Amino acid sequence: MPAQILVVDNLLLSRMILRVKLSAACYTVRQATTGAEALHHVAEHLPALVLLDFNLPDATGLEICRQLRSDPKTCSIPIILFSADQSRSTRLQALAAGADDFLSKPLDDAYLMSRIRALLRTSAVEKDYQARCTPTLRHGLAEAQSQFHHAPRVTLVRSSAILAQSNAGTWPDIAPELFDDARSLSVVLSDSNPVQPPDVLLLGPEILDEQGLHVIAELRARHATCRIPIAVLLDKTTQTSPAMVLDLGAEEALRLPLDAEEVQLRLQAMIKRKRKADAMRQALGVELDLASRDPLTGLFNRRHAMSRLSDIVATPPDGTARNYAILLIDLDNFKRVNDCFGHGAGDEVLIEASARMRDAIGPHNLLARYGGEEFLLLLPDAEMVQACAMAEEIRRQIEGRAYHLTTGDFRLQVTASIGVTVQTSITSEAPLSRLERVRQVVDHADQALHTAKTTGRNRVSVGHCSINPARALVPRRATVGA
Repeated sequence: MPAQILVVDNLLLSRMILRVKLSAACYTVRQATTGAEALHHVAEHLPALVLLDFNLPDATGLEICRQLRSDPKTCSIPIILFSADQSRSTRLQALAAGADDFLSKPLDDAYLMSRIRALLRTSAVEKDYQARCTPTLRHGLAEAQSQFHHAPRVTLVRSSAILAQSNAGTWPDIAPELFDDARSLSVVLSDSNPVQPPDVLLLGPEILDEQGLHVIAELRARHATCRIPIAVLLDKTTQTSPAMVLDLGAEEALRLPLDAEEVQLRLQAMIKRKRKADAMRQALGVELDLASRDPLTGLFNRRHAMSRLSDIVATPPDGTARNYAILLIDLDNFKRVNDCFGHGAGDEVLIEASARMRDAIGPHNLLARYGGEEFLLLLPDAEMVQACAMAEEIRRQIEGRAYHLTTGDFRLQVTASIGVTVQTSITSEAPLSRLERVRQVVDHADQALHTAKTTGRNRVSVGHCSINPARALVPRRATVGA
């Protein structure tokens, strides 16, 4: 669906010209002649971008811009203010009010269209993160925006020759308060894992002259810099088009000599947008992690465990087969806990047992709640001795101390039965073959667990294995299945 742009201008001719230009670029255009009409349009049909005249019959563009920025539903809409007034004070007021850019009439068509594309590109990333986050996370994210952040950091990128000739505070073309440190382009490109990545890269005017426009695309392609907004400084004599700079991925194209106050406002807006995108990306990462977790115990869930197991049952690309172990752990007589003390007490036991198991396993092993009171432990690269020793340690940890219930003055003794199987990965690229293999090896562990249950509980049983279990040191409480 084409992006919808709202044009707010009381001059009919101006609206018509903008409508023709935007429609030719396949945007859907809506029009308003007053501030009140503009706010009504925004409430009814949330636009992707607003082109807003500075002077309207019933309000100023500044007032409308501030209202849109103060509403959580419209605060992220890109806004371009324009006016025939080219004074510095008008431009600074527009940026301070929250406008993403201020353009003077008559509008530069090429720059206008490039600016629209750049803003929509940035906005699309934010909308994508918003669409993936749940309502709960979006709400929490909105509340977290004003919380602590590290001090903003703008890195000035200059050529090695200029850095060698000058100190950071002696460049007459760039005020020292606009940046926090200076680096050469080669250092920025070679630093694949910066300790403190900058919030903005400010490219010196000689960078494009020496390296060409492709340097912007190069920065956009590198993992360490692809999410860092770029502002390009253009010398007044350069032939480089600001529109081209924006279309290649930069967020700002600034002409020298610089107005330090204006540049500060633009850099602050870039930093604010970046931090919002970073927060959304972090929230999405949290949500993805939550999707793989059991909400009660905090352990991985069954779906995640089966996905990991599917990766392990097949021989890796290097062709080297690997051993792995699966432990199915079931809390004995758990139904009695729920029946006698309630499901709240059962939840307390599950949480405490999960914590004890988590303490017993290593960082490279995967513990998941398989279902109800049953847990699955995956031990990559494990031999029989290690698997049986781990099973016995978990059994001891679960049995070791009484479980104190907060719902009453009760202390419970809980034990667990554990089924163990040790297998060797096999060559299989077909997803269905892997799925069948996963089901097969889990069934082996399940059969071993059944043996442990039927032979007295509170013990470890070794089931069918692809290696000979008789070679292993089997714990005293263990039984060996067929």
